[in-house]
Parts: sequence; C-alpha cells; structure tokens
Amino acid sequence: MKTSIKKMSAIATAVLLLGGCKEDFLDKINPNQPVEQTFWTTEENAQAAIPTIYSPIRGQMYGYYGGYTGWHTMNRADDVWFILGEEVHNWQPTSFTNTPNTSESDFGRLYSGVNRANVFLKNIANVQMDAGKKNELIGEASFLRGMYYFLLVSNFGDVPLRLIPAGDDPDGVMKASTPEADVWKQVIEDFTTAKSYLPVERPAQEAGRATKGAAIAFLGKSLAYTQRYAEAETELAALLKAPYTYDLVANYDDNFNENTELNKESVFELLYDGKFGSGSWGSESATSTQGFVIPNFAGSAGTGGWFKWLPSESIVRDFIEEERPAGSDTRFDKRMYGSFFWKYSDYGDNVADGAWFGNRSFDQMWLDAEGKRQRGEPDFPVIDGKPGRFLIKKFTNFYKNVPDANSMYDQANQNNNLRMLRFAEVLLLHAEACIKNGNLGDAAADLKRIRDRAGLANKTWNNPDEMMAEVVKQNELEFFFEGHRFFDLKRWFPYAQLKQIFVDNKKQGADNFQPKHYYLPIPQSEMNANSAIQQHPLWR
Repeated sequence: MKTSIKKMSAIATAVLLLGGCKEDFLDKINPNQPVEQTFWTTEENAQAAIPTIYSPIRGQMYGYYGGYTGWHTMNRADDVWFILGEEVHNWQPTSFTNTPNTSESDFGRLYSGVNRANVFLKNIANVQMDAGKKNELIGEASFLRGMYYFLLVSNFGDVPLRLIPAGDDPDGVMKASTPEADVWKQVIEDFTTAKSYLPVERPAQEAGRATKGAAIAFLGKSLAYTQRYAEAETELAALLKAPYTYDLVANYDDNFNENTELNKESVFELLYDGKFGSGSWGSESATSTQGFVIPNFAGSAGTGGWFKWLPSESIVRDFIEEERPAGSDTRFDKRMYGSFFWKYSDYGDNVADGAWFGNRSFDQMWLDAEGKRQRGEPDFPVIDGKPGRFLIKKFTNFYKNVPDANSMYDQANQNNNLRMLRFAEVLLLHAEACIKNGNLGDAAADLKRIRDRAGLANKTWNNPDEMMAEVVKQNELEFFFEGHRFFDLKRWFPYAQLKQIFVDNKKQGADNFQPKHYYLPIPQSEMNANSAIQQHPLWR
C-alpha cells in the first residue's frame, strides 16, 4: 500500500517536534510511536521530513508569511498605509508604538523552523541512502535554516544561535543571545552549504523546492545586507548566465497570478494548494491548511477581502513621477497597473477602464471601501486636477474576475504561490553591489532591464551616487507591498536620514520612530521563559 506524503509528513512533524529527546523509561523503544531510532532509517522518511521544515513560514494566518503576523510587520515602511482601528498587534509595529509585550510575534514560529532543520541535520547521517541524494537533502535543510535565521537576524538583530536540536542542547531553554554579526556569519555559512549541494534544476514533481539558484540568490542577498559587496557581486553575477536561465517576465502581473506560477522570474516561491482535508506539500497534518490568504487581507471591501491596507501617498507620487517615453501605450509606469486599482479615465490614460470581481467597477470598489477609509486615508496626489483614488491590487485575486474572489472562506482563492525572491531582486542586488564596487557599466545594464520592463524612458547617470539613488527608487517601485522597503531603508540610511524620509513621506507614526525601531524587540514572553537571553541593546 502506498503511503501518502501527507501521512508521512504528519509522522515526520511529530518526530521533528520530539527533536533530540533523551531515552528514558528503561531505554525501551515503543514500536507503535514515531521516535528517532525508528524514523531515521529510510530515504522515504527523510524525504517526508523535509516539507515539515518549510511549514512554519507557510502557516495560514499565523506564520511569517501569514496575513496576521509577519506580513504586517515586514510591510511597516512608508509604501503601505494601514487602515486605522484594525488589530492592535498589527497596528503598533507600523506606527512604532510596539513594545516587547505586543502580541503575535513570529519569533517562536521561526525558531520552530530552526529546530526542525537542526533535528533533520543531526539525524540524516543515520539514514541509509545514496550519498549524493543525502547531500542534496542536507543542502535543502541548510538552506531552510539559513532562511529562518535570515528572517530572525533581519528582524531582531541579536538572537540565540541554536545549531543542535533543542533536546540535545546542554543549555536547554536558557540560551543567551548571539551578536548580530555572528548570526549573519551562520546565515552565510548555511547558504554556502546549500549552494554546494543543491541541484540547479528540479524534476517537475519537486517543483518549488530549494535549488542551487535560490541558495546563491539568498547568499548574495545576505552578503549585500552585510556590505560584503565584492563577494555579493560575484555570487549574484553567476545567476545572470548559464546554466541559469532566469529572466524578467514580460508582464509584471504574472508574478502575482496563480496561472503563471514557477515562471522564469521566480527564483524561490512558497507553494500552496489550499484544499481542506488534504493539505498541501509541507502540511502539518492531513487536516491542516496552509493556503495563501494575503488576498483576504489586501482585498478591498466588496471583493471578499478584509481591507487592511491602502497604498501610501508617497508610493503613488513616486510611481507617477517616472518618465515615460513618447508614444507609450500607458500613461504611467507599467508596474503601477499591477500594483494598484484606479479609474484610468480619471487621469486621461490610454488604457480603457476595466472591471474586476464580477464586473465590479473601480467606482463601486472605492465606494465599498468608504467606511474604513473614513478612519483615515492617504492624501493622494492630485492628477490633472482630480484627486487621486487608489486601492491595492497586488496580491489580490484580481485575475479571477468573480465575486468575492478575495474571500479566504472559498479554498479556491488560496491557491496562489508566494514569490519570495524574484529575478528582479537579483538584478537590483547585483546593481547595488556593482555600484559599491565601482562597476558602473554592469549596474547600468541591470537597471536598464528593470526600467525597460516597466516601460520607462532610457536614462543615464553621471556618478555612483545618482545610480545608487536609482537603485533605491527602483526597489521601492518594483517591490511595493512585498515587504522589502523597510529592510532596504534600514541598511541604506542612518537613523536621522531615515526618520526624515518617513516624515517627508508622511509615514504613519513617523514622529514616534526611534533608533530602536530598526529592530523588533524580542517578545517579553520569550524573555520570561529564557532567563539567559538579552533584549536587543536598543530596546533595553
């Protein structure tokens, strides 16, 4: 009888949660329960354990890319406007009024992923299987651990560095924080290991699993984040040539459409299928659902969504300022059409007014949103004498054109994949590294590719500072509402400059912004449970 991946994943999750528990009770092994000694024996079990390491970041609602937790905190920059009066744990971080007691931190969920990777890496040596395939699995687990620590160190700075299963750690729960620089070293080491072992391509049945290209991209990103630009340029440059075939898709919207998943621009994405009762690859159990629910949070009232966000005034301003060449088929930057809903005829656009969500006009959508907009909304730029009116389109189920397409209560609405890292980011990270290294020609080539896809006019730059300003601008526009902006700004600008950017852009809570807000505080609940941990120095 064939054992399903869903059943095996459930067993694997139980084993990984046991994570290094010592033998006791007369050292007897219960043959009816999953334990390390009986589980880590076959390649089938090892393969079943891998998807459970992906699970903590894929969780529906609560998980780093779930709608209620990480997605809110990662989008706390000046490109997104949060609707007033929503959940406090989402509102506080974006207005810089959060404290260590702010609820629903992803700190523990990320460490769940770390521990599962540690359990796997400890036990895989005991599995009898082909050495090459074993190394590939070691590379995959290392990639995932590196990704979890990347998210931890980017958000929290100094965090405990755990490299063995929790049950095997002589420190137990009581683990001191490790300096941020040392955590970054481990991130880079894990991605380097992954790069060595992962395959360039995956067979169709393994689509979505980490590849060598994904490892190189995250490695290059980590090197850029730590200002090791010479190494970053070398790593990222490898993805611009054979054997890699990454490229920008012609239609920007294809990066946010379930019908165009795993396309040539996707370097790494999280897979979802959204079916109750069967789960998806990497489910916690046969009944868990890890669907993509961001449309439910981003969708406007009347589309089945909960309407949590609007685009900010500054992101609209920066989009409409981009210069278009004569004779363009659209008035504005092409990415703007994939990022926002608006009524094209209001601003003399060449594009005909469309309808979405069962032929719902923009005027209807804007009116549906009025109740929440009355709590406070951005002062959008006036265009052609008419006030700006914009709603978020990106990450909604706009392409379905059926009523209530953004409602998470219809599982068919949860099938889109989340593109965690796109080739556009590889180009902009490579351009940044090239500028820092004085390689302006290659940086200009990268920027041209980004601008050409957006339909922007050709542009030249006179010096590295102008080129770096272009990198900042294109990152803002390319990755609106993708959670990049805050982490880019904090690594590019010192406190005084960043605060002024927030003030100038009318960021919610800009006046509250302090140096400590470069990081999220370690949750007080963690401090209470782990007496050895130290709060981030800026939060003490």
